Amino acid sequence: MEQNKIGKYLKYAIGEIILVVIGILIALSINNWNEKQQAQNKMVNNFQNLIEDLESNKLQLSNLIERRLEVSEGAGFLIDNYENQIKINENEFIALLYPVLSERNFEINRNGIDKVIASSAFELEQMESIRDLIKSYLQISNTLNVFEIKENSAVENMEMITAGNGYFRTVWKTFRKNRYTTTTEYNNPHFDFLKIMENDELLYILFRYELVTQTARKHYDNLTKKGNEVIKAIDDYRSSK
Repeated sequence: MEQNKIGKYLKYAIGEIILVVIGILIALSINNWNEKQQAQNKMVNNFQNLIEDLESNKLQLSNLIERRLEVSEGAGFLIDNYENQIKINENEFIALLYPVLSERNFEINRNGIDKVIASSAFELEQMESIRDLIKSYLQISNTLNVFEIKENSAVENMEMITAGNGYFRTVWKTFRKNRYTTTTEYNNPHFDFLKIMENDELLYILFRYELVTQTARKHYDNLTKKGNEVIKAIDDYRSSK
């Protein structure tokens, strides 16, 4: 081949290579863009599940604090009556004390949360504010969980102490009887509210519940508030698209 033909061939080959490379880069760019769009579209769908989780959690927290406040009032009623030496009957005593001894736990709904976290779009830069809020929400939820475990364990330990001190014969036996009867009516002729309330462990449990309720309310309010912030951030993100 003559020299000028070789030069033209090389130029043509180089041009073809450049065109192929450019084509590949464009294809990769389009593919990456499509993948990001698909991930974001999937994320938007997952957001709805996440919001449903947060709304469900918010309702559960509202019911929990409402119940806690109600039980706390009952605990306060027992303490006030004892301090003022006012007797109440056995049925009323059992109805007010039993809920104080019941465990209460917030059980987080997080199926939608986990879907959002698992999405590849979760790590995108535009998700930063939502990502931080979700992480903060889960941290508050974990703190609440630790608090409730500690609280329920403390009440259980006090129950064991009172039973070990012979208090089972006066209070806990009545609760055991309640498990095997179809009525909540008690007519123990030896029931003495003021004498029963002289037990320091029982008073501690009642006082503790009054104090714990205020702490629990703070945790519930913090989690509800953070959940609302997540929902708002998601709504702002979706409205910007």
